[in-house]
Amino acid sequence: MNADNGQESTERGQFPHTRWSLVIGAQGNDEKKRREAMSELCEIYWYPLYAYVRRRGLSPADAEDATQGFFCELLAKDRVQLFSEEKGKLRAYLLTAIKRYLGDQAKANRAAKRGGGQELLSLDMGAAEDRYAYEPPEFDTPEKLFEVRWALTLLDRAFSRVKQEYARLEKADVYDALKGLLAGDRDVSFREIGENLGITEGAARITLFRMRKLYRRYLEEEIAETIPEGESVNDEIDYLNQVFAT
Repeated sequence: MNADNGQESTERGQFPHTRWSLVIGAQGNDEKKRREAMSELCEIYWYPLYAYVRRRGLSPADAEDATQGFFCELLAKDRVQLFSEEKGKLRAYLLTAIKRYLGDQAKANRAAKRGGGQELLSLDMGAAEDRYAYEPPEFDTPEKLFEVRWALTLLDRAFSRVKQEYARLEKADVYDALKGLLAGDRDVSFREIGENLGITEGAARITLFRMRKLYRRYLEEEIAETIPEGESVNDEIDYLNQVFAT
């Protein structure tokens, strides 16, 4: 199967204007843009931080308060400015920042931690504890669990973008047939996959190759948005692979 022109144009397209660039660009006086950028950051990365706080021993209710309060504090202009001052990986920055936040808030009352009267962010906290209940006990430190969940968040976003692209190309059936093979090799019958899709065995293999290429590009883009300019995406991928290996 030949590559669709729409997919080719996507693979040649520019990086999306997403997390890191949005946040760095949200340090001006436009309150709406700044809040939108920070809200996007919160919506993407809240669960790794929630899992970190829970693994530190906080109750579900206290962990919810702490996560909400932490992100509400980031919405303050002086906190946003820290992103440019730190000049480090977003992963490392957020982990360090929430550690400091929890220390600073140890004696604060709960209402203050929830943003001092600010409107709370729209985070899917209702599902947080359901997800946390399935966290493996071998991730015994809060930092380890945070890094695993951080890595899985990036992988999930890359998968989601591939799914959206194939849906846009009206090839959702192709994605559904091959999605289980994106992250690595499995013992599968490409002849059977090809028959199900109405293509040859060779075309099925080529289609998977192209889908993996797109998935890899999206993953690299997701990672690139969380590290400073000039740092190696491949080094970060290697680090995240080590997180799963240890």
